[in-house]
Amino acid sequence: MIRNLSVRNYILIEKLDIDFNSGFSVITGETGSGKSMIIGAISLLLGKRADTDVLLFKDKKCVIEATFDIKNLGQKDLFAENEVDYSDQTIVRREIMPEGKSRAFVNDMPVTLAVLKTLTDNFLDLHSQHENLSLTTLPYRLRIVDSAAGTLALFEEYKQKYAEYQSVAQLLKSKKDALAKAQKDLDYYRYQALEIENAKLSSDDELEELEARASMLENAEEIKSALYETSNLYDGGEYSASVLLKQMRSNLAKISKNFKPAQELEQRLESSIIELSDINDTISQQLSQVEVNPQQLQLTNERIDLLMGLLAKHRASDIAELKQKYEEYKGYVDNSGNLEVEIADLEKQHSAKAKEVKASAENLSKKRSASFKKTQEYINSMLHDLGMPHGVFEIGNEITEVSANGIDNISFLFSANKAVAVEPIEKVASGGELSRLMLALKSLMANSMNIPTILFDEIDTGVSGEIAARMGKIMQRIAENVQVLSITHLPQVAAMGSEHFKVYKHTDDQRTISSIKKLAADERITEIASMMSGEKLTPEALENAKVLLGKN
Repeated sequence: MIRNLSVRNYILIEKLDIDFNSGFSVITGETGSGKSMIIGAISLLLGKRADTDVLLFKDKKCVIEATFDIKNLGQKDLFAENEVDYSDQTIVRREIMPEGKSRAFVNDMPVTLAVLKTLTDNFLDLHSQHENLSLTTLPYRLRIVDSAAGTLALFEEYKQKYAEYQSVAQLLKSKKDALAKAQKDLDYYRYQALEIENAKLSSDDELEELEARASMLENAEEIKSALYETSNLYDGGEYSASVLLKQMRSNLAKISKNFKPAQELEQRLESSIIELSDINDTISQQLSQVEVNPQQLQLTNERIDLLMGLLAKHRASDIAELKQKYEEYKGYVDNSGNLEVEIADLEKQHSAKAKEVKASAENLSKKRSASFKKTQEYINSMLHDLGMPHGVFEIGNEITEVSANGIDNISFLFSANKAVAVEPIEKVASGGELSRLMLALKSLMANSMNIPTILFDEIDTGVSGEIAARMGKIMQRIAENVQVLSITHLPQVAAMGSEHFKVYKHTDDQRTISSIKKLAADERITEIASMMSGEKLTPEALENAKVLLGKN
């Protein structure tokens, strides 16, 4: 249950503090006094999005905080799953900053709006003035039926199974789409891979090596001539370099005994002769390897053209990247075979999941249907208590294909008049009838769901007199097990509350401010009397107010 509510700088509320007790509390006030602001503030605590339009003073932050007693809700595991500290007296806070940012806290720990909604989902059931329209939606009707049938947990299990089934179905579709595309492109990729494979790529440097070889073959005659002439200059005749160098060494040897520096010069010259001799040997070897071979040159150029063509075609910058392209093509070809294996396995999984989901949906539908009679009897009994002796409520169900909701297409049918066939509620129920029907359904949900607090926002719209009193009595009964807060404009309902709060406006020199106060016994008489007589408070209205309060 909600223990207290604190609001700061919200719309027309500068400062508001309310303490709530268990049982049935009513909130009244003139139209426009700010009752809807309380609904808005609590909605923010339950995860509704906010913007800076709610700030009374635009340069200050808005802070809304409430303490919820949740010791009997069994929420410890849920808090642990969301990594939030648990407390039996949980404090929820929303802050809206002037720059537009919004922050949420649970027990002083920052949380996202998604986590806030998850944690507070069972704290309080908020019935807004627009919720009657929810009866036209299948998810809302299912929530009511599952509440009555005790199948809320079973439905959650089903939704998990259905989500798994959908996940497998989507994966199977994506794999089939990939296989269809692969088969369409398979011949292309197989050809690309074969083309590169037939090129028999060797080292990553092959192209550079081929270009060097082609250059040598193209200039073979010039190279051979230069090598031959160089070798001949060194060792080709009477005045060759080798003969002259040996003569130089002999001259130095003759004077080395008498001229010490000659010994070192002779040694250095000897080293040069050895090195030059080695160079000449290498030149001779290279000379034997260089050949004028037009046929070999043609083959080399053809190989270069092949590799260059492959690089250009496959948009590769070098041989290494071309090899990578080959692996990609080959992988694509090989993967098509793997996809067929994966698809076969997924089809088995899909079939098994489909059977499991269908069985789960049928079981859920069976348990839902088993509750229809009892639910109809309860709602019809409540309608009779609410002044509709001929009112008939029925639950219709059309079995459909498996969907996220199971196989049930639940409809709520209604007739307010004797001997008139039932039709869908949204087609035949008036505003007052919808209000009474919604209260009956809320009573049903309160008895079957573990929600500690229900907040009614003018659920009594469209009724008056004795019917209003009966609606108040029902809310009193609900409040025996659940904390009930009711914003009402009817004195008959207001008189039923064990506590009475009044929302009112007051104006200072600068602005109009909304406030709230808990009414004492004499103040309640005055408030209820004014609700009956308007601005002019009459003695009769005061007496009638005392009578209404005395009946409770």
